[in-house]
Amino acid sequence: MELKDKWLTGLVKTFSQVDSTLTKQGFKRSGKWDQRTYQLIIQDSATSNTYALSIPTRIEQVDGGQENMTIRFGKPLLKKKFSMTRLAPSTGIPVSIRNAVESKLAEIADYLHSYKN
Repeated sequence: MELKDKWLTGLVKTFSQVDSTLTKQGFKRSGKWDQRTYQLIIQDSATSNTYALSIPTRIEQVDGGQENMTIRFGKPLLKKKFSMTRLAPSTGIPVSIRNAVESKLAEIADYLHSYKN
């Protein structure tokens, strides 16, 4: 499910700012160096379902090494990973999970906007 994100999509920051902020928030980095994806696994204890929040990024500009490289955020995606209750019908993503993810995205954006360019 593509999220209606108004905080991160299109934002450009340095690699060190992005990587530091997202890894401190529990995200894991994957993918090629020029198109990395940061993923956070979310466990819903009420339903025992697991969700994955993925934030794609791509290199916007390279100026003198990794420290000065700038990264542009793509649209965050939220998807259901798997369910512990196999007999339950496949349902959509609960509003509580979507709200938690939107709060997380807003929090990350606040951290990133606090960096001076």
